[in-house]
Amino acid sequence: MRSIVSIEVDDGYMLSNIFNDHKVFFPQSNQLTHIRITLCYFEDCVGLLEQLGTQLYLFNVSIVYVNCIAKCLVHKIPSILCPNLKHLTITIYRNFVLYKECLVPLLQRFSNVEYLTLLLAIDKTGSIPNHFIDGYDLENDIISYMPHLYQFNFHIRSILENASDVEIDTIYQSFMKQQYQFVGCTVDYFNNNYGQCQIYSLPFIGTRLDFISNRFPLFDINNTFSMITILLLFDDITPFESVFFERLAQALPYLRTLEVFNNLEQQEKIIVSTNNLKFTHLTTLILFDIHINYAEQLLCRTYLPCLNELVINKDILLAIIAQDQHQTRDNFSRKFETHKKFVNIIEEDIREKCTLEIFQLIIYLFPQVEYLKIELNRKEIYQIIRFLFSKNNNKTCHLFFLCISQIPKKFGEPHDLTLSVDGRPLFVGEICPNRIHLFNVLD
Repeated sequence: MRSIVSIEVDDGYMLSNIFNDHKVFFPQSNQLTHIRITLCYFEDCVGLLEQLGTQLYLFNVSIVYVNCIAKCLVHKIPSILCPNLKHLTITIYRNFVLYKECLVPLLQRFSNVEYLTLLLAIDKTGSIPNHFIDGYDLENDIISYMPHLYQFNFHIRSILENASDVEIDTIYQSFMKQQYQFVGCTVDYFNNNYGQCQIYSLPFIGTRLDFISNRFPLFDINNTFSMITILLLFDDITPFESVFFERLAQALPYLRTLEVFNNLEQQEKIIVSTNNLKFTHLTTLILFDIHINYAEQLLCRTYLPCLNELVINKDILLAIIAQDQHQTRDNFSRKFETHKKFVNIIEEDIREKCTLEIFQLIIYLFPQVEYLKIELNRKEIYQIIRFLFSKNNNKTCHLFFLCISQIPKKFGEPHDLTLSVDGRPLFVGEICPNRIHLFNVLD
């Protein structure tokens, strides 16, 4: 059997349980030299490097979860050997708490790397020294351990609780030694007592920005961030005004995912009856912890031809409905007209789950929905399922997957099951109580 030399997995696909019963990645991996992969845990990354490190030439890894790392993992890192590794890319967008304890020692094992890319979010709270990551840290902790390093691209966002004020010029001065490349930097502080510093090589190589406020230079004349596809907006000091989103649509033409956190009312509302605001490629819109103004502008007065996933706070949704139910239904129907439709209704208070009446209203609003995830009132789950089976129910003709908070025991074990509605299958799954949406909030 021929050995596999290269593996490349799409960014949107995360691999879990990557090792077989014998702790082997897969039997035909003895000649593997190139890997591009998204892993579930940091432990998987260390295990993979332990097994294949000596033969790797290129390693491009994205890691999704980094919040729980076993202490024994730290003792495995010194045994990792990667003498042939020349190209290394590590992407971690979740706040990495054990950056100094785990990631820095790991990076110091790659002494022969020539091309390095780091896209990281680092929680520096409680660390010593207690400061934002800057050029001195990169030089002392990483660059000095890679004597053959030729190119270093990075975007590093460090988060710090009770951060002291730092002049942006101080951050820039820390990069004076790296005269071979241009660097950008922003420092921001929020009312929730958190501060963050973002440092990045230029030209900007990332496609994602998190916790961007009104103070971030998103609209610079050089179009530095024009290739961004995923954006999380957060500001607890000033609102995102209507004109902000107009500029956003022009500055980020390839934006596919937009998430908004802002409870502040817009002060300069631009109310128009037509959809002059357009996000041509936006497929996912997440509106959870927001003022209703943002839902009104982005859902009711914005052209979103490719939208197929909506995550929204239930109370915000009901408030919009109360203003004009028929107009709201028309707006939502047009937005979900031609694509696969995923709707996730988020509860701000998990004790206030959806009743049958609210469930029917949501179904009425989204007649094209195919996948619905919702926290249901446990006492009314039977009624809701009976409603789905009712002959009078003509509102769910497209619904094929319903993800609810708790499946009734009479339907079996809490895993996916299949019901039949008018001869058409309806898959019902249970929301894992420990599974949290990707709201990577600062506080």
